[in-house]
Amino acid sequence: MATVAPALFVNHGGEPLPLLGDKEHAGLTVFLRDEVKKHVNLKELKAIILVTAHWEEDVVTISSGKHHDLYFDYYGFPPESYKYRYDAPGNPELANRIHEKLKNSGIDSKLDPKRGWDHGVFVPMLLINPAADIPIVQISVLNSQDPKKHYELGEALQEFRKEGIAILGSGMSYHNMREFRFGRNQDHVVNTEFDEYLTKVCTAKDEKSRREGLYSWRDQPGATEAHPVRAAEHFMPLIVVAGAGGTAQGERIFNWDMANTFRLSAFIWKGL
Repeated sequence: MATVAPALFVNHGGEPLPLLGDKEHAGLTVFLRDEVKKHVNLKELKAIILVTAHWEEDVVTISSGKHHDLYFDYYGFPPESYKYRYDAPGNPELANRIHEKLKNSGIDSKLDPKRGWDHGVFVPMLLINPAADIPIVQISVLNSQDPKKHYELGEALQEFRKEGIAILGSGMSYHNMREFRFGRNQDHVVNTEFDEYLTKVCTAKDEKSRREGLYSWRDQPGATEAHPVRAAEHFMPLIVVAGAGGTAQGERIFNWDMANTFRLSAFIWKGL
């Protein structure tokens, strides 16, 4: 019998900066490279279903090719940042099973055998598993940014964890582009209240509190500052992962302040 695989949310940082040795990303790079494997036994994983913030669609879209090239969806970085390779295989069979599962769960979805893996996939995965020997199926978030639909997507994906298939969400627990550009290095954390709410909800002992807390996330103090209106795509992978967490209590496994200003948190659900 396969070991139950975790549902895990990670912050992927700014474009390729975690891979380029950027000093402000040092703590995040260390976490992705060295700490994730302390919580996830990569050798036991049969595959990874990876929900990326950098792919928004009208309906859930599933990468279904045997191989996917990289999609360098950033600009203005050094030439070496456009030469990365990540040759993990796709898994068309799993993609089709996900498609069928979502259909049976009343969730519209479609297959896409051509779109490349964006940096929400390859940046964290180059650090988490440079061997690139675990098949990946990339999944989009919805441009509606509806928390209920994303949580239900996670609930539908939960059963794959029983087969040793991890659900990995790649986004940012704080993502305000204006503040990233103009509000750095304030020597105080600007999103303490929102991060405390997020930690309380994700580590709640009962699933109902987690679900209701995430359904109402937009009403929480600091939510709009952390994820501006209509720009919450980086929060959606966390909601999907939380939905895939089952009845298990979540655990915060990363809590770090980027530029001494923006607090980032990562969470894992190990049980069902």
